[in-house]
Amino acid sequence: MDTDTVYAPSDKIISRDIMGEIVIVPIESGVADFSDAMFSFNETGAVAWKCIEQKKTIGQICTAIAEEYDSGMAQIERGVKKLVTELLEKGLIVEWTS
Repeated sequence: MDTDTVYAPSDKIISRDIMGEIVIVPIESGVADFSDAMFSFNETGAVAWKCIEQKKTIGQICTAIAEEYDSGMAQIERGVKKLVTELLEKGLIVEWTS
C-alpha cells in the first residue's frame, strides 16, 4: 500500500460526528441500513477518518496522527494501513482519483 494513495468515503455510507464520536452507517437505496453493522472509531481512528473525508494521502493521515499523538511514525503507518485495509474490505472507502 503506497503512502501517496488517496482514499475517500464510499457513496454507500453516511458518516456523522455525534457528540465527538464518528459513526458510519451503510446505506441501501438511499436509506440507512441498520441491519448491517454500524461503525465507530477511537480517537486516532477519528483523526484518520476526518483525513479520509478531506481526501488526504496515507502519508498525510500518518502525519496528522503524529501531530496529535506521541507515537513512532512506523507504528502509526502500520496502524493507518491496517485501518485502511479494513475499511476497504468493508466497502466503507474507495480509492480516489482526481
